[in-house]
Amino acid sequence: MIHRWWLEEPRLCFSWDLWYGCNYRCSYCWWEMENLWADLAKRHKILPPEEWVAAWKRVRDRHGEARLDVLGGEPLLYPRAMELWRGLASIHRLLITTNLSPSIGKIREMMDSVPPERLHLNASFHPQFASQDEFLEKLLLLHSRGYEPGVLFVTWPPIVADMPKYAAVFGKWRLPFTPMVFQGRWEGKTYPESFGEEEKRIIGTFIGNAGVEKEDELKYRLLRDSTLGKPCHAGRAYANVKGDGSVFRCGQDAFGHKPLGNLFDDRFGLFENAEPCPYDKCSCLEFKYIDEIYSPSPLRCESP
Repeated sequence: MIHRWWLEEPRLCFSWDLWYGCNYRCSYCWWEMENLWADLAKRHKILPPEEWVAAWKRVRDRHGEARLDVLGGEPLLYPRAMELWRGLASIHRLLITTNLSPSIGKIREMMDSVPPERLHLNASFHPQFASQDEFLEKLLLLHSRGYEPGVLFVTWPPIVADMPKYAAVFGKWRLPFTPMVFQGRWEGKTYPESFGEEEKRIIGTFIGNAGVEKEDELKYRLLRDSTLGKPCHAGRAYANVKGDGSVFRCGQDAFGHKPLGNLFDDRFGLFENAEPCPYDKCSCLEFKYIDEIYSPSPLRCESP
């Protein structure tokens, strides 16, 4: 069994919106609710893998090895994706969030490209589009090859009540099941503030992302406690990267704020120290970087 490096908070982490191409249009997706897909697609760069790898190598040379949390869109559909994963995995560890919609053949190709020592998958299950049986088949294939994929499930109000049923199906195969708290509007109400007590109970039963204490996620993600003014390591030990290479301190800074820099700029660098959070509420899991919570692994994850 390999060391479960994805369960630890790394010394350095980047979340990366690789691109905004996706074959699903889930009702609860931020970009779908705001009808932003076409606009966002104008901002990402479709680049040869070699160019992205060179940019991320500069980051390694300056700051050391990181964990790249690759998001989208759907990352596995990015052009020449397998070449990209091979190149990136040689310098950083990869955690890819994917809907697992590509074919079994593509999943096999990915496994042949990067071993589980360098790649972890969080598979988002979307009942509006995905067949549970086909999704599970791919998860079990990954598991048979030494990967330990986790299952993500968005807590959209119409399907919250189904969570225990789905959790039981995946739990039968010991596949970790994690709810992603819905943020947005549904039937004129704003969430997560509008979840009822029974919905909160169901969500609270399963909540718990890797590297985050359950009580902290309940406090800042579901109950929406304030982070304003608290020293935060976002921008120092973590940053949010967009599909054009722009680097922001955190996800909220990406909306209308000036970036810290760009991956393709040789001068780009991170903060030296933790800085106060400028926001009342944290919209992502980035609250885990506030100083009272942040606890990186003492072991640096360097390439073998």
